[in-house]
Amino acid sequence: MNNLSCNTVHSYDIHKHFHIGFTGTDNDRFTGTYSKLSLALVLIGEISEPHLRGMFSSVPFASYSFGILLVYALGSVLSWRYVAGLSMILPISSIIVFFFLPESPVWLIRHDRIESARKALTWLRGGNNIQAAEEAKHLIDRLAAEKHHQRTTLRTLLQPEVIKPFVIINVFNTMQILSGTYVIVFYAVDILTHVQGEESVDHFLAAVLTACVRFIFTILASCLLTMIGRRTLAMTSGLGTAISALGLGTLLHQNCQDSGYIAAVFLLVYVAVNTLGFMILPGVLLGELFPAKIRGLAGGLTFLLFNLILFGVAKVFPLINSLVGMEGVFWIFGTASVVASLFLYLTLPETKTKTLSQIEDYFHQDNLLWVTRDKNWERKIHQIETEKLTVKV
Repeated sequence: MNNLSCNTVHSYDIHKHFHIGFTGTDNDRFTGTYSKLSLALVLIGEISEPHLRGMFSSVPFASYSFGILLVYALGSVLSWRYVAGLSMILPISSIIVFFFLPESPVWLIRHDRIESARKALTWLRGGNNIQAAEEAKHLIDRLAAEKHHQRTTLRTLLQPEVIKPFVIINVFNTMQILSGTYVIVFYAVDILTHVQGEESVDHFLAAVLTACVRFIFTILASCLLTMIGRRTLAMTSGLGTAISALGLGTLLHQNCQDSGYIAAVFLLVYVAVNTLGFMILPGVLLGELFPAKIRGLAGGLTFLLFNLILFGVAKVFPLINSLVGMEGVFWIFGTASVVASLFLYLTLPETKTKTLSQIEDYFHQDNLLWVTRDKNWERKIHQIETEKLTVKV
């Protein structure tokens, strides 16, 4: 049972867009497998249409949550060795399916494989040759424009259109970790044991319940990403996480842990609202904000920093818990959520329905904050696109 939360199965199948699976084991309860999503999220961002990109980019996190739920459930009845063995099924299936999928059209065009890119786009767009041809031409034009301003990799990383999204995503990642998103996963049973006090509740069953809530709300978030903007979802999740975490911390500070069920409700609300935005949005943004010319490298660096910070926070959690108590831990979670909400309100651009090229063009602007942006930039983008269509006709 001690290894209940140590093995995680991940797999996802994004209809005709992407299918890959992987599994990870976490015997020390500190090392996440989140970094393995990096290439997947980059690929999903490159092959998805703008109005569906958010939903497709969030599906891996629904699968991540389902993996947690599945392993918690299996771990309650099986040895961790059997769970680890069963975890091989989905990755092997995914590897087989992956051989039948086309390469990213963006990558193909950047490597002068134009015809292969057109075929890949035609397949990804369900046989719509006109749409595929238009997208291929747009990618070719963007690449031609880039070649007029070629720079070294280091200079490219320091360009505004790269460094600004890099800062936004990595600060968001850091605040996400400090808000407790993954600490709750790693220490679910320990936290629930403390929160529920001496109530005669099966803490492992309660951990399964939190995983179930997380899974349901990742699915809900995937649907919401097609209907509402990233900023709205981020603000809702951030403020909801702050209120529930600070409330739970105050409840524990008042020595009310004998009311274990009330505290458990607070915790479930915290897990739900945190999952709704904070858990999934950094990954979604990784596939949206970075420009194509550096997306792979920037995504890799982002996940490197993410895992270093996550490793450090997970390692010091027992020490922090012993110093400030569980109520102090949730106050830290709540405070980090407030800070994250403020930061995202000031800096996070709205990317819903925007093409990756339009998002890249936004970061070419002189503003550092979203609130100081050129409010006519969307209108200007639409005018440029209209002019291009007029020229074609």
